[in-house]
Amino acid sequence: MAGLTLRSLTMAESRTGEQIAQPEFEAFYLRTARMLHGYLCRLSRDSAAADEILQEAYIRMINAPQMEEEARKAYLYRTATNLLRDHWRKLKVQRKFWETEDFSEGVHQNLGLSLDVSSLFEKLSAADRAVLWLAHVEQLSHREVAAILELKEKSIKVMLFRARERARKLFAEAGLGVSHDE
Repeated sequence: MAGLTLRSLTMAESRTGEQIAQPEFEAFYLRTARMLHGYLCRLSRDSAAADEILQEAYIRMINAPQMEEEARKAYLYRTATNLLRDHWRKLKVQRKFWETEDFSEGVHQNLGLSLDVSSLFEKLSAADRAVLWLAHVEQLSHREVAAILELKEKSIKVMLFRARERARKLFAEAGLGVSHDE
């Protein structure tokens, strides 16, 4: 998370003239930055992009109106997810411009997953990775995931079910499936 310091972020001026209190921001940042960075690395497969998006998401959160902790976290993840989507759109335009298929190289971040599980996780779509990460790693409720991804709660339940099924299939194909015959 190079280039991002608590001091530089807390010095950002709010559009409304109200700033989040520095101690409050620092505590929130320390509680959320590592997990958000892991989420962005897993989705983007690019640690440099994850660093940039993380920094921009916190700057936007500082400039947002004051809100409760749960709403602030949802706002932060939603903002980061939208920034990542914008990043992907820019990459798509660049790929078309340069007429190449391999514009960026994948980056493996060791976030506690074995290489086998990590490589399987990367085979899932970005939407599947996002919903699985938020539900199982971040341990957010369906309602919280829906708020972050700007979808309906019932849609998240269906997406999560389908993502689990696709992941289960990938694990089974790799010989990592769980045997129910024990």
